[in-house]
Amino acid sequence: MQLVMAAHSPGERPNPPLPVMAVLGRSNVGKSSLLNALLGVKVARVSQTPGRTQALYWYRVGNTFDLVDCPGYGFAKASRESRDSFARLIEALLVTDPRPAVVLLLVDGRLEPQEGDRSMALFLREAGVPAVIAATKWDAVKPSQRVRQLRQLAAEYQDPTRPLQPVSSETGENLPQLALLLEERLTTQTREAPRPRA
Repeated sequence: MQLVMAAHSPGERPNPPLPVMAVLGRSNVGKSSLLNALLGVKVARVSQTPGRTQALYWYRVGNTFDLVDCPGYGFAKASRESRDSFARLIEALLVTDPRPAVVLLLVDGRLEPQEGDRSMALFLREAGVPAVIAATKWDAVKPSQRVRQLRQLAAEYQDPTRPLQPVSSETGENLPQLALLLEERLTTQTREAPRPRA
């Protein structure tokens, strides 16, 4: 796996094009930690400071698909200009063909559904972009609260075509199940994608 591009302008993407998995989430949701744990290699920068990802970082994974690490949304300390720029980058990635084969949307498993996450989930649904929801930091949710919390998150984000999986980067809980869900969707989208004409 290698970093092939840091895209700062809408529409920038590497060649040749491969199926894309885009990773989205609010700032400080644990995106970098989850990517590092999920892929088993250190690809994303882990920082205590939200808002470190300032571009779309394209990683080529085994010449089979591209993983795109997107800027966190909802970071209040970023300038308005920066937030608007990030929003344009992300929107262009999601709605411009070829669209991502799957989006991994991270939500904080410890919290009630957040407005920014609701908006992003709705945008993905209306745009027709396949998604898998990962509820992060699940190790921090007390066992006595897990059933209620999972029910609340599932009611907000899950539907028959969009699974929700609670995960922990710290303990590795449910990471294999999440990887399988993503692999299934990447494979399905790749099979169904129209082949370029000769």
